[in-house]
Amino acid sequence: MQNIAIIGAGMSGLSAAHALMGRARVTVFDKSRGVSGRMSTRYAGDYEFDHGAQYFTVKSSEFMSVVNRAMAQGHIAPWAARAKYLKSGLMQEDTGGARFVATPRMNSWAKALADPLSVKLGARVKTLQRAKDNRWTLIFEDGRAIKGFDGVVCSVPPRQALDLLPKEFSKRAALKRAQMDVCFAVMLGLSEPIETGWDTLRVNDLPVNWLAFNSSKPGRAKAPTLMIQSAPEWSNTHAETDRDWVQRVMTEVASELVGADLSKAPHHALHRWLYAAVSQGLNQTHLFDSDLNIAACGDWCVGGRVEGAFLSGLSAGHCFNLKT
Repeated sequence: MQNIAIIGAGMSGLSAAHALMGRARVTVFDKSRGVSGRMSTRYAGDYEFDHGAQYFTVKSSEFMSVVNRAMAQGHIAPWAARAKYLKSGLMQEDTGGARFVATPRMNSWAKALADPLSVKLGARVKTLQRAKDNRWTLIFEDGRAIKGFDGVVCSVPPRQALDLLPKEFSKRAALKRAQMDVCFAVMLGLSEPIETGWDTLRVNDLPVNWLAFNSSKPGRAKAPTLMIQSAPEWSNTHAETDRDWVQRVMTEVASELVGADLSKAPHHALHRWLYAAVSQGLNQTHLFDSDLNIAACGDWCVGGRVEGAFLSGLSAGHCFNLKT
């Protein structure tokens, strides 16, 4: 049985691992302290924040079957949010497909997917080296090395994949075409609920483009929380700007939208996602170099979203010719 390394324990990496499980020996490596990537949850006392992906929708029958199975297992639930869209000064319904969230937290589904897998956390892969027998060695940032991998799935953002993958990787030009935007996430823990008439608010032409009362999601902690996410163009412009200034501007804008002084919230924190929304995808499920036996996958392959990440990883996992 072949030995496959997966770099990245977000949704695409975990999906690829499940596609390979039973057909190969699979080990998942991730630089973080936990699995889930952008389907993450931050904790602060009684407060909980899904500070990455806010929810997901379903477009394909293939992903719907996956979601139905996870709902039956208690890992996913529909989110019947009161969704509004403030567009050109007019408040309207924020329409679209049914929304789903992982329960009881956004990282819960990823944790369930990771449970049967061999996952190594706090393991930042720096580079790959190919041995004379064509197997791959993973070199880690701390100097460690693990040998003997017949193939590699790289499920990290394209800029990081370019740094990590060997120069011989034949799909580097495609990696360079994929583009992702920065996103700042402000997390506010409130002393009491604020009634606005909505649970989520989408806006445009402002530094922020999304607000959500995280505590309105099914199964969440009761402590009231508000998530604020920044608009892509503004985020890219201010990616390296002083974080205190970024948080202050976003909080001031959100205060106007909510009708309350959010600067007085008892808890506030900021997180920068350097690679968040996909601004330019590749319109293909994955990249695969059959000579090197390396695949690259992620939501950036197919234009973003949790569904895109899952299906990209699934496709990447099935592309290997696993001879016994």
